Amino acid sequence: MLSAIPCFIALFSIFGPFLTDTVYLYSGVAVNVQASGLAGFPTIDPNAGFTSFALGARAALDLLSGHLPLWNHYEGLGTPLLGEMQSAALFPPTLLLAFPHGQALEQAFLQLVAGVGSFLFFRKFGLGAKAALSGSLLFEVNGVFAWLRNAIFNPAAFLPWLLFAVEGMHAMAERPLRQRLPLICVGAAMAALALYAGFPEEVYFYSLLLMGWVALRMTELSVRQALIFVSDLLLTGLIALALSAPLLVAFVDFLGEAALGGHGGNGFYGAWLNSGAIIQYIIPYIFGPIFASTNQTVSGIWGNTGGYIGFAPVVIALAGLFTPGRRAVKIFLVGWVFIALSVTHGMPGIYQAFMTLPLVKLAASYRYLNTSWIFCVIFLCALFIDRLPAVPQPMSRWILIGAVACGLLSIVAAAVGAWPLVLELWRESSLCHRSFIVGALLSVAALSFCIVGAACLGSTGATATVVSGILVAEAMAWFLLPYFSYPREAGIDNDAISFLRANIGYQRILSTTEAGLSPNYGSYYGIPQLNYNDLPAPKATAKYIKATLDPYADKNNFIPDWPVQNADRAAVFKERLSQYAQAGVKYVLVGTDFGFTPAFSILPAGKYAYPLGAGARVKISAQATSTNPLSVTAVSLLVGTYNNISTGHLKVTLCAYATCAEGLSDLGSAEDNKPLRIALDHPIVMEVGTKYTISIEKLDGDKYVALWMFPLASANTGIEIVGTPTTPRDKYLPDLRFLSGSEENLVYRGRSMSIYELPNTRDYFSAPSCTFLPLSHDRVNASCTRSSKLIRLELFMQGWSATVNGQPAPIVISDGVFQTIDLPAGDAQVRFTYEPPGFKVALVAAATSLLFVCAVFISVIRGVLASLSG
Repeated sequence: MLSAIPCFIALFSIFGPFLTDTVYLYSGVAVNVQASGLAGFPTIDPNAGFTSFALGARAALDLLSGHLPLWNHYEGLGTPLLGEMQSAALFPPTLLLAFPHGQALEQAFLQLVAGVGSFLFFRKFGLGAKAALSGSLLFEVNGVFAWLRNAIFNPAAFLPWLLFAVEGMHAMAERPLRQRLPLICVGAAMAALALYAGFPEEVYFYSLLLMGWVALRMTELSVRQALIFVSDLLLTGLIALALSAPLLVAFVDFLGEAALGGHGGNGFYGAWLNSGAIIQYIIPYIFGPIFASTNQTVSGIWGNTGGYIGFAPVVIALAGLFTPGRRAVKIFLVGWVFIALSVTHGMPGIYQAFMTLPLVKLAASYRYLNTSWIFCVIFLCALFIDRLPAVPQPMSRWILIGAVACGLLSIVAAAVGAWPLVLELWRESSLCHRSFIVGALLSVAALSFCIVGAACLGSTGATATVVSGILVAEAMAWFLLPYFSYPREAGIDNDAISFLRANIGYQRILSTTEAGLSPNYGSYYGIPQLNYNDLPAPKATAKYIKATLDPYADKNNFIPDWPVQNADRAAVFKERLSQYAQAGVKYVLVGTDFGFTPAFSILPAGKYAYPLGAGARVKISAQATSTNPLSVTAVSLLVGTYNNISTGHLKVTLCAYATCAEGLSDLGSAEDNKPLRIALDHPIVMEVGTKYTISIEKLDGDKYVALWMFPLASANTGIEIVGTPTTPRDKYLPDLRFLSGSEENLVYRGRSMSIYELPNTRDYFSAPSCTFLPLSHDRVNASCTRSSKLIRLELFMQGWSATVNGQPAPIVISDGVFQTIDLPAGDAQVRFTYEPPGFKVALVAAATSLLFVCAVFISVIRGVLASLSG
């Protein structure tokens, strides 16, 4: 039964009507993307693609090729991969990312792990099979798993296993060590896996809950039992640290040279969610689909809310408080929920006290406490279901009806902070948002009705069964809803990927915001990419980029962005192309309208779609606004193809000085909501102020195409636009751009990008008077006519070593960031190796502890088999 939900979700992800692989959403090379109809996104964190998938897949590919994933040559100037943590490089399920649909398989596997661990814990605690199964199924599809599909997903699965180990050690405090060792090893293995899973903040926060649970359970033990209990926990921790030593050594080594974003200084102190977010815990989609609203407050809530619980679990958890038994446990669970939510929302006193705990300031508690308090609510639900059959039927009926009333009151209380936002969304007049608000309220009404109906059944056993079904049904509905924001159809621009992989060698590419591979996806495709989006990231890389390449670059996220961020950035980018080449950049990936000059100034907001059917056209009369003379060879227009169904041909005619040129484009090759490039049959020269006309006509085809029309940035009475059969709105114009001159150094034009080759790119391996035969990023054969210095365009960092003809060669820093070694005259075999200091000792510790854990498990298995055969 526990495997049914993960198997269904895995099959639904792989064979369902949606494309759930993150490459279609976040890689930047998806083409012909057709939305499913539900707005928004399937997850609140795009790092499900940028880090968890792209970097995790790189680690998996390295492992399967026989290499430890210690270093990533494909991100930035090179960066630690294992020490980066979010890649979960040595986490066993990460290996699944090397295979098709690997992320769906990994997530389903972790859901199963979470469910089995929950079931074992609830049973070890003493709950019946029905209650344990209900709580386990509920945790398999909890709100953290539904909204956060990045590395945060991974360690959450091990919380119930750690509770199970603690509970088992508590129950066996009087047993001999030989009998306690299996549970100690289970706890150590699960703690190590939680660390390897790649998100230490999550582990740290739910470890606080674990420590509270340990303290609670110790109150039931004698002094002698408590000492044994604590000693077992300490031994568990020591074995877990030994198992995790390779990861911890790599991580700690990297931290000293890393940019940590908001995780330095006071970190996230003073940051919490506003009260408007509370209602989402109970009614998850009251604000519509994920990120579907343009309201900035709602978007901020979406980005910072780490999960939900739902209405039925709140009601059943409240009902559990009124059933007899296990009072201390219930007080503890309610207390943790109260503390966690108080910290999440900045309650004075409690928040400040919580922030005094070590390292808490450095993590986003408002986002990562959710796993722990959600599990506590689920635990309360399981306690109620377990106790319900023993409660007299009239009493259970009134308990459930009262709990429904309290649940509705909790919604009313939560609505106080959310009401202004709900009203704003309603006033947006969006059918989507209004439908979700109405649907949310109807779902609450339906769930209330079902729970009250279950309370009126004649048997409390039947009531418990129905309540369990309601809990799981609601959780499954909320879990599956974001899937409807995945695209239904899309393709990948594999031709562009193939071109890059065939021609890049050991040089680098640079993507821009206009087009190209998204940051980190070069790691997935095996294409060295200067862009990165990572935390932590090397400080030296950020410093070099900011000083030498892009003064507007961010430390943890580098991608040239213009002109929205800064009007000067595009000019700086073009001025420094030669410096990008010195950093090893061979190709620059841009949009199809790169190098085009806007025909007129328009505003980005307020656009609308102007449809053109067969025979329809618009004609614009204007004058050239560019400060430089133009020799226009192509134009681009931002078009909408209605999910790529437009047919026919679009013709443009540009006239200036009584000279006209024409261009024709097949709409079947146009991309929806992207610029359509149309080459002219000969250049049209336009001086500053030249009056010109341009006609845009749809010649044929039975499906419309839309011109995206934007408001003029200023009242320019010199521009006229007329249309047939209808004229566009007054003072609205299409996004029209001109390409002047030839496209020098353009080496590839594809569906998702254009690729320009930079001249005079510095080779990855270079040295005066030497020739090279690169064998990999880390191995090269050199032949020098005299002694020289090899410059390798890889980040200089502690842990790198080199040999020349098998002899150690000291590495020194070049250009403040790259690696340099001395080469002798003649032939030389050069090898570079990265290994964090202390890593070999860590491997020995991990291997020794792993052998010990395996020996204990084998002994247990042999004992079980012997007892069965006897």
